[in-house]
Amino acid sequence: MQGYFYVVSLLVGLVIGSFLNVVIWRVPRHESLVRPGSHCPACGAAIRWHDNIPVASWLLLRGCCRDCGSHISVRYPLVEAITGVAFVLAFIRFGVAWELLVAWFFIAAMVAVAFIDYDHMIIPTRIVLPGTVIGLVASIALHPQQWWVYLAGSLGAGAFMFALAMIWSGGMGPGDIRMALFMGAVLGKYVILALFFAFVFGGLVGGYLVLSERCSRKDKIPFGPYLALGSVLAVLAGQTLLGAYLHLYH
Repeated sequence: MQGYFYVVSLLVGLVIGSFLNVVIWRVPRHESLVRPGSHCPACGAAIRWHDNIPVASWLLLRGCCRDCGSHISVRYPLVEAITGVAFVLAFIRFGVAWELLVAWFFIAAMVAVAFIDYDHMIIPTRIVLPGTVIGLVASIALHPQQWWVYLAGSLGAGAFMFALAMIWSGGMGPGDIRMALFMGAVLGKYVILALFFAFVFGGLVGGYLVLSERCSRKDKIPFGPYLALGSVLAVLAGQTLLGAYLHLYH
Protein backbone atom coordinates (compact mmCIF):
# COMPACT_ATOMS: atom_id res chain seq x y z
CA MET A 1 0.00 0.00 0.00
CA GLN A 2 2.91 2.34 0.61
CA GLY A 3 3.87 2.14 -3.05
CA TYR A 4 0.29 2.97 -4.03
CA PHE A 5 0.30 6.13 -1.89
CA TYR A 6 3.69 7.16 -3.28
CA VAL A 7 2.29 6.95 -6.81
CA VAL A 8 -0.88 8.82 -5.87
CA SER A 9 1.14 11.56 -4.14
CA LEU A 10 3.38 11.92 -7.19
CA LEU A 11 0.45 12.10 -9.61
CA VAL A 12 -1.40 14.63 -7.47
CA GLY A 13 1.78 16.72 -7.25
CA LEU A 14 2.32 16.60 -11.01
CA VAL A 15 -1.25 17.70 -11.70
CA ILE A 16 -1.07 20.49 -9.11
CA GLY A 17 2.30 21.50 -10.56
CA SER A 18 0.70 21.82 -13.99
CA PHE A 19 -1.91 24.15 -12.49
CA LEU A 20 0.82 26.11 -10.71
CA ASN A 21 2.35 26.90 -14.09
CA VAL A 22 -0.92 28.66 -14.93
CA VAL A 23 -0.83 30.49 -11.60
CA ILE A 24 2.79 31.56 -12.07
CA TRP A 25 2.06 32.96 -15.53
CA ARG A 26 -1.35 34.56 -14.98
CA VAL A 27 -1.45 35.89 -11.42
CA PRO A 28 1.24 38.59 -11.96
CA ARG A 29 -0.58 39.62 -15.14
CA HIS A 30 -3.93 39.81 -13.32
CA GLU A 31 -5.47 37.26 -15.68
CA SER A 32 -8.19 34.73 -14.91
CA LEU A 33 -7.01 31.30 -13.82
CA VAL A 34 -9.99 29.70 -15.54
CA ARG A 35 -10.46 31.42 -18.90
CA PRO A 36 -9.15 31.08 -21.47
CA GLY A 37 -7.99 27.48 -21.21
CA SER A 38 -4.37 26.41 -21.51
CA HIS A 39 -2.85 27.77 -24.70
CA CYS A 40 0.50 28.39 -26.35
CA PRO A 41 1.84 31.81 -25.25
CA ALA A 42 3.41 32.28 -28.70
CA CYS A 43 0.62 31.46 -31.15
CA GLY A 44 -2.37 31.29 -28.81
CA ALA A 45 -3.44 27.82 -29.99
CA ALA A 46 -5.40 25.82 -27.43
CA ILE A 47 -3.39 22.98 -25.93
CA ARG A 48 -4.98 19.59 -26.54
CA TRP A 49 -5.65 17.42 -23.51
CA HIS A 50 -3.09 14.83 -24.61
CA ASP A 51 -0.49 17.59 -24.92
CA ASN A 52 -1.19 18.75 -21.38
CA ILE A 53 0.01 15.68 -19.49
CA PRO A 54 2.52 16.84 -16.85
CA VAL A 55 6.18 16.32 -17.82
CA ALA A 56 5.38 13.55 -20.32
CA SER A 57 3.82 15.82 -22.96
CA TRP A 58 6.75 18.23 -22.84
CA LEU A 59 9.16 15.33 -23.38
CA LEU A 60 7.10 13.81 -26.21
CA LEU A 61 6.81 17.17 -27.96
CA ARG A 62 10.53 17.80 -27.36
CA GLY A 63 9.76 21.10 -25.70
CA CYS A 64 7.95 22.60 -28.70
CA CYS A 65 4.40 23.70 -29.48
CA ARG A 66 2.60 21.20 -31.72
CA ASP A 67 0.98 24.00 -33.76
CA CYS A 68 3.67 26.63 -34.28
CA GLY A 69 6.82 24.79 -33.25
CA SER A 70 7.95 27.54 -30.87
CA HIS A 71 10.06 26.55 -27.89
CA ILE A 72 8.28 25.76 -24.61
CA SER A 73 10.41 26.58 -21.59
CA VAL A 74 11.82 23.75 -19.50
CA ARG A 75 10.36 25.71 -16.58
CA TYR A 76 7.00 23.98 -17.12
CA PRO A 77 8.09 20.36 -16.52
CA LEU A 78 10.50 21.58 -13.84
CA VAL A 79 7.69 23.14 -11.79
CA GLU A 80 5.62 19.98 -12.24
CA ALA A 81 8.50 17.70 -11.22
CA ILE A 82 9.44 19.81 -8.18
CA THR A 83 5.85 19.79 -6.96
CA GLY A 84 5.47 16.05 -7.56
CA VAL A 85 8.63 15.15 -5.65
CA ALA A 86 7.77 17.54 -2.80
CA PHE A 87 4.30 15.98 -2.48
CA VAL A 88 5.86 12.51 -2.19
CA LEU A 89 8.27 13.74 0.48
CA ALA A 90 5.35 15.32 2.34
CA PHE A 91 3.54 11.97 2.31
CA ILE A 92 6.65 10.29 3.71
CA ARG A 93 6.71 12.92 6.46
CA PHE A 94 3.01 12.95 7.42
CA GLY A 95 1.46 9.78 6.03
CA VAL A 96 -2.28 9.59 5.43
CA ALA A 97 -3.40 12.43 7.68
CA TRP A 98 -5.10 15.81 7.53
CA GLU A 99 -1.71 17.42 8.07
CA LEU A 100 -0.70 16.07 4.66
CA LEU A 101 -3.36 18.18 2.93
CA VAL A 102 -2.17 21.29 4.76
CA ALA A 103 1.43 20.50 3.77
CA TRP A 104 0.44 20.00 0.12
CA PHE A 105 -1.45 23.29 0.11
CA PHE A 106 1.48 25.10 1.71
CA ILE A 107 4.08 23.58 -0.62
CA ALA A 108 2.02 24.44 -3.70
CA ALA A 109 1.69 28.05 -2.56
CA MET A 110 5.41 28.28 -1.84
CA VAL A 111 6.32 26.96 -5.31
CA ALA A 112 4.04 29.52 -6.97
CA VAL A 113 5.33 32.42 -4.87
CA ALA A 114 8.98 31.46 -5.42
CA PHE A 115 8.74 31.52 -9.21
CA ILE A 116 6.54 34.62 -9.35
CA ASP A 117 8.92 36.57 -7.15
CA TYR A 118 11.89 35.33 -9.15
CA ASP A 119 10.28 36.52 -12.40
CA HIS A 120 8.63 39.76 -11.31
CA MET A 121 10.06 40.73 -7.89
CA ILE A 122 6.59 40.60 -6.35
CA ILE A 123 4.95 38.34 -3.79
CA PRO A 124 1.24 38.26 -4.72
CA THR A 125 -1.09 39.37 -1.96
CA ARG A 126 -3.89 37.29 -3.48
CA ILE A 127 -1.87 34.16 -2.66
CA VAL A 128 -0.21 34.85 0.69
CA LEU A 129 -3.03 36.64 2.56
CA PRO A 130 -5.73 34.02 1.84
CA GLY A 131 -3.04 31.43 2.50
CA THR A 132 -2.38 32.96 5.92
CA VAL A 133 -6.06 32.77 6.89
CA ILE A 134 -6.52 29.24 5.56
CA GLY A 135 -3.24 28.06 7.07
CA LEU A 136 -3.97 29.53 10.49
CA VAL A 137 -7.51 28.12 10.61
CA ALA A 138 -6.29 24.69 9.50
CA SER A 139 -3.38 24.65 11.95
CA ILE A 140 -5.58 25.63 14.90
CA ALA A 141 -8.26 23.12 13.87
CA LEU A 142 -5.70 20.31 13.78
CA HIS A 143 -3.87 21.40 16.94
CA PRO A 144 -6.38 23.37 19.04
CA GLN A 145 -4.26 23.09 22.21
CA GLN A 146 -1.42 24.90 20.45
CA TRP A 147 -3.46 27.67 18.84
CA TRP A 148 -1.23 30.28 20.43
CA VAL A 149 1.90 28.70 18.90
CA TYR A 150 0.65 29.23 15.35
CA LEU A 151 -0.71 32.69 16.10
CA ALA A 152 2.56 33.68 17.73
CA GLY A 153 4.54 32.11 14.89
CA SER A 154 2.63 34.12 12.32
CA LEU A 155 2.71 37.44 14.15
CA GLY A 156 6.28 36.92 15.33
CA ALA A 157 7.64 36.12 11.87
CA GLY A 158 5.75 39.07 10.40
CA ALA A 159 7.06 41.41 13.11
CA PHE A 160 10.62 40.17 12.56
CA MET A 161 10.46 40.85 8.84
CA PHE A 162 8.83 44.23 9.47
CA ALA A 163 11.68 45.18 11.82
CA LEU A 164 14.20 44.17 9.17
CA ALA A 165 12.35 46.27 6.60
CA MET A 166 12.59 49.28 8.92
CA ILE A 167 16.28 48.74 9.68
CA TRP A 168 17.38 47.58 6.23
CA SER A 169 15.82 50.08 3.83
CA GLY A 170 15.14 48.43 0.49
CA GLY A 171 16.22 45.02 1.75
CA MET A 172 12.77 43.67 2.59
CA GLY A 173 9.43 44.62 1.12
CA PRO A 174 5.78 44.38 2.16
CA GLY A 175 5.47 41.12 0.26
CA ASP A 176 8.19 39.50 2.39
CA ILE A 177 6.34 40.57 5.54
CA ARG A 178 3.04 39.13 4.33
CA MET A 179 4.78 35.93 3.28
CA ALA A 180 6.29 35.60 6.77
CA LEU A 181 2.78 35.80 8.24
CA PHE A 182 1.77 32.89 5.99
CA MET A 183 4.86 30.88 6.93
CA GLY A 184 4.28 31.26 10.67
CA ALA A 185 0.59 30.42 10.40
CA VAL A 186 1.42 26.98 9.00
CA LEU A 187 4.82 26.24 10.53
CA GLY A 188 4.28 27.56 14.05
CA LYS A 189 7.54 27.33 16.00
CA TYR A 190 9.32 25.81 13.01
CA VAL A 191 9.10 29.16 11.23
CA ILE A 192 12.37 29.98 13.02
CA LEU A 193 14.06 27.21 11.04
CA ALA A 194 12.46 28.39 7.81
CA LEU A 195 13.78 31.92 8.30
CA PHE A 196 17.21 30.59 9.27
CA PHE A 197 17.44 28.49 6.10
CA ALA A 198 16.17 31.39 4.00
CA PHE A 199 18.85 33.78 5.23
CA VAL A 200 21.59 31.15 4.95
CA PHE A 201 20.75 30.21 1.35
CA GLY A 202 19.99 33.81 0.40
CA GLY A 203 23.30 34.96 1.86
CA LEU A 204 25.27 32.23 0.09
CA VAL A 205 23.69 32.90 -3.29
CA GLY A 206 23.86 36.67 -2.88
CA GLY A 207 27.51 36.47 -1.87
CA TYR A 208 28.30 34.29 -4.88
CA LEU A 209 26.55 36.71 -7.27
CA VAL A 210 28.46 39.68 -5.86
CA LEU A 211 31.83 37.91 -5.85
CA SER A 212 31.30 36.66 -9.40
CA GLU A 213 30.28 40.21 -10.40
CA ARG A 214 26.94 39.05 -11.75
CA CYS A 215 25.34 41.74 -9.65
CA SER A 216 26.41 44.53 -7.32
CA ARG A 217 25.62 45.14 -3.67
CA LYS A 218 23.05 47.72 -4.74
CA ASP A 219 21.10 45.33 -6.98
CA LYS A 220 17.89 43.95 -5.55
CA ILE A 221 17.58 40.18 -5.30
CA PRO A 222 14.16 38.55 -4.83
CA PHE A 223 14.02 36.99 -1.36
CA GLY A 224 10.77 35.10 -1.88
CA PRO A 225 12.44 32.02 -3.41
CA TYR A 226 14.66 31.64 -0.34
CA LEU A 227 11.73 32.10 2.05
CA ALA A 228 9.88 29.45 0.05
CA LEU A 229 12.84 27.06 0.08
CA GLY A 230 13.31 27.51 3.82
CA SER A 231 9.58 26.95 4.37
CA VAL A 232 9.48 23.73 2.37
CA LEU A 233 12.54 22.40 4.21
CA ALA A 234 10.94 23.30 7.53
CA VAL A 235 7.62 21.63 6.75
CA LEU A 236 9.31 18.47 5.47
CA ALA A 237 12.13 18.11 7.97
CA GLY A 238 11.71 20.81 10.62
CA GLN A 239 10.84 18.44 13.43
CA THR A 240 13.75 16.13 12.62
CA LEU A 241 16.27 18.95 12.28
CA LEU A 242 15.15 20.74 15.45
CA GLY A 243 15.22 17.46 17.37
CA ALA A 244 18.74 16.72 16.13
CA TYR A 245 19.87 20.22 17.11
CA LEU A 246 18.41 19.97 20.62
CA HIS A 247 19.92 16.49 20.99
CA LEU A 248 23.37 18.06 20.77
CA TYR A 249 22.73 19.72 24.15
CA HIS A 250 21.56 16.56 25.89
